[in-house]
Amino acid sequence: MLILVAVLLILFSSPSLAAPAAIELPQSQHQQRSAAHTQHSDLGNCGENPQAQQLALLIMQDPQQQRTTLYCHPLLTQAANDKAKAMAARGIVNHYVGGLGANQRLKALGYQLPAFYSGTFGNQVEAVAGGYSSAEAVWEAFKSSSRHRSHLLGELPFYQEQIHLGVGFYYDWSSPHVEYWAVYVAREASAKDIVATCFDFGCINP
Repeated sequence: MLILVAVLLILFSSPSLAAPAAIELPQSQHQQRSAAHTQHSDLGNCGENPQAQQLALLIMQDPQQQRTTLYCHPLLTQAANDKAKAMAARGIVNHYVGGLGANQRLKALGYQLPAFYSGTFGNQVEAVAGGYSSAEAVWEAFKSSSRHRSHLLGELPFYQEQIHLGVGFYYDWSSPHVEYWAVYVAREASAKDIVATCFDFGCINP
């Protein structure tokens, strides 16, 4: 039976290896919602294999998707693919596999996140899961979690600004969860960004 494991992202947590499926949550930051529709770009830049591309398409074309536009971004796709492989190699589903938080992983690849995105263990960009054999199955699992859904469907204004997408999938029959999925949805820094540090409970201005 597939299970979901919710973890507070400001704490380090290691899901049980015995669980056939696991899922971790992105941080949410605001409490409002607005309606929109989605468009999509070249799926080849959204995933390195058919499974990842199919999940990207499901995210883009979901009737509840609130973003007006989603663009496939090669750096996010690289980060997602690397993360899926790293989780499979260690047999765990966790935001801190490999010693990097999700925000740090993107920054290390040269993707310029806004300065107020949290640092070392911060995550406003990543959703990960394991043990789901199809894109449809993992997408339903993500949507069943309110915090995943808010992030991936852009239900909150903070997330609606994130218009870059990359998806990773890796299969390893010898690894505990077998199938490993990673999704990055993010945005780059802009000149209009407020210089602040933001957490779930709000933002702190310098």
